[in-house]
Amino acid sequence: FLDGDEYELEEVGSEVPEKAHFGIRLNGDSMEPRYLNGQIVWVERTTELLDGDIGIFYLDGNAYWKRLHKEPDYVELISLNPKYDPIPITEANDFRVYGRVVS
Repeated sequence: FLDGDEYELEEVGSEVPEKAHFGIRLNGDSMEPRYLNGQIVWVERTTELLDGDIGIFYLDGNAYWKRLHKEPDYVELISLNPKYDPIPITEANDFRVYGRVVS
């Protein structure tokens, strides 16, 4: 969905961080309590994230907003809500980084 042209443009004000390239309305509770279902987050478009960054990701046909956890021998996506398990990323996965959450 982030590669397509199915989106709506909306005029925004000074609440948007300067680094932001786009906003996304969140769906779900996996990143509560910091991020809430229905909240709009602002995203800086980038394909490179550091360990601990919260980003927007594509993984095997699904989109996620999660915290990236990188170790020398593995990578995983972490929810802030402890009721969700980490999602491991392997070389076999179709995985892409769309950006860093900046709000």
